[in-house]
Amino acid sequence: MEKRPAEGRNGFDRDSDLYKVLVESSRELICLHDPEGIYLFVNPAIETLTGFTPEEMIGKNPYDFIHPDDREKIRRDSHDPAKAGKPTVATQYRFLKKNGDYAWFQTLTQPVHNQEGKVIYLNTSSRDVTDQVQLTTNLQQEKKFSSLMGELAKVGAWESNIETGELYWSSEIYKILERDPSLGINREEVYNKYSYPEDRDRLREQNLRVYQKGETYSVEHRMLTESGRLIWVRTQGKPAYSEGRIVGVYGAMQDITLSKLVEEEIRLSEKKFSEAFHSSGNGIILIDKNSHFLEINQSFAKMLGYQAEELLYKSFQEITHPEDLEVGADAFKKIINGEKSSAQFAKRYLHKKGHIVWVFITGVAVRKDSGELMFIVSQIQDISRKRILENILREKNTRLRSVGINLKERISQLEEFNQIVSHNMRSPIGNISTLVKFLEEADTDEEKREYMDYLKTTSDQLLTTLNEIVEVIKIRQSPKIISEEIYFDSIFSRVKSMFLGQILEYGAEVITDFSESPSIVYPPVYLESIFLNLLSNSLKYRSESPNPVIRFKTYWSNGNHVLEVQDNGLGIDLKKHGDQIFKLHKRFHRDTEGRGLGLFMTKNQIESLGGEIQVESSPGKGTKFTIHLSKANEFTI
Repeated sequence: MEKRPAEGRNGFDRDSDLYKVLVESSRELICLHDPEGIYLFVNPAIETLTGFTPEEMIGKNPYDFIHPDDREKIRRDSHDPAKAGKPTVATQYRFLKKNGDYAWFQTLTQPVHNQEGKVIYLNTSSRDVTDQVQLTTNLQQEKKFSSLMGELAKVGAWESNIETGELYWSSEIYKILERDPSLGINREEVYNKYSYPEDRDRLREQNLRVYQKGETYSVEHRMLTESGRLIWVRTQGKPAYSEGRIVGVYGAMQDITLSKLVEEEIRLSEKKFSEAFHSSGNGIILIDKNSHFLEINQSFAKMLGYQAEELLYKSFQEITHPEDLEVGADAFKKIINGEKSSAQFAKRYLHKKGHIVWVFITGVAVRKDSGELMFIVSQIQDISRKRILENILREKNTRLRSVGINLKERISQLEEFNQIVSHNMRSPIGNISTLVKFLEEADTDEEKREYMDYLKTTSDQLLTTLNEIVEVIKIRQSPKIISEEIYFDSIFSRVKSMFLGQILEYGAEVITDFSESPSIVYPPVYLESIFLNLLSNSLKYRSESPNPVIRFKTYWSNGNHVLEVQDNGLGIDLKKHGDQIFKLHKRFHRDTEGRGLGLFMTKNQIESLGGEIQVESSPGKGTKFTIHLSKANEFTI
């Protein structure tokens, strides 16, 4: 039976000096507990291990310091068996230090019996195993990560012993080749069963080089799995040495089937893109975010008259029409910034020979999964012919509209002629018929002379009307009127001399300025008639005060000869009479002489040569005529 020691300050026999020295100098934590675990004695190592002094621990319950997650394990594996006098095993748990951290302890608990065999004390011996636990945890984590990475990357390890002929595969290689690990493996099975026939010799050759020359290798080859599925693997091998000689080979095998499939898809995709890029009838270019050419197909180079290699060293500014340098710039900026994925616009390039090439551009961004721009693919279509046809069509439409307007005016004039014929000629002809009847029935010579006078007056009126209509028709139907270069000054001087008496009588000031456009190719007789009618009109409808001022001026406007005639005369109320001003026999001032023929004749003469006349006027403020003389081609198709 064990003898209970005499109790001293810490419950020890004061006479047990040797035991005391051993316990108090021990690096391990040695403690004495009552059966419930309360500290009765704690050696000085407690302070080194936890920061607490022995005095601070006496009377404390160890469970107050043990991590909550570890308390049940300590009770189950160590405390309860020791209380029952049963053997225990060393148990690891976390112990709270004075600074608030936890340290890992490994503790062995032993019961202390009295003479009757009853457990009266528990003796514990503990050591700090924090470093070992951390190392073990790290190793386990490394092993876990290694296994996980091997599984994710489909990489397994292998080793071959030359002397014994044994071959080792890791579990991942068995998975890769779908083989049952319990069957084991040997070199001949690797070559004859799993190696792809066409790659078998190459694999043997690589391994022989390792055995014979100590060369490492890394080779991609095909293998067949247990189910007959074809896979691609990358096998690496290195020599294993012992006492300076090669005793084996070790290495790794990785399943690269997926990457090979992706690689093949990329290769095919690149091939298709390359074929489409270089064989396309449209121009295709690849540009970077700085608008530099990365690649150019032959169609684009040919479109501009260059070789593809020449264009690679040119900038967009060099081949773009100066007026279109900013066209599309904003759209491409938005693509580069990620605001848009594509853009379309038309612009002009300059051919190597200098002429303009109209193109329609479609640009699409190609980005990485991260969103970073790789390049912009631009498809460029030559639309020069389309643009030319559009311009021709637009010009034809404009001309057709002008012809339509002209035809409408001709129809209106024909209707007017019809009205003139029906109105101005019907009455005189009817009157002549009546007078002839009266003449036949006249009884005296005096009555006959009277009716003859009436007939003469009526026939003269009819002849005048007929001559006016014939004159207008001649103007409209005379395409062979001879044109020649004439000077405005020369023609106007002749016309002005015809009105010299009236100009002097009325005190009129006639001002001319033909300096900007001194001459024109035009029928002299028409220009003289136009001058005559307009000057006559200004003098006839002059204002009494102030003195008449009449201005004649010529100039160029948009490639046309323009004659401008302005006076300070009576003017016309265009709101009332604007649509009648150029009609035949229309007069707007009853107290002045005139037949309403001058402006009608002038308009017909001008329009017969494709020109046009416009008027601006208001009562008491004079009149301004603007005549475009040289628009003959406007109606030619």
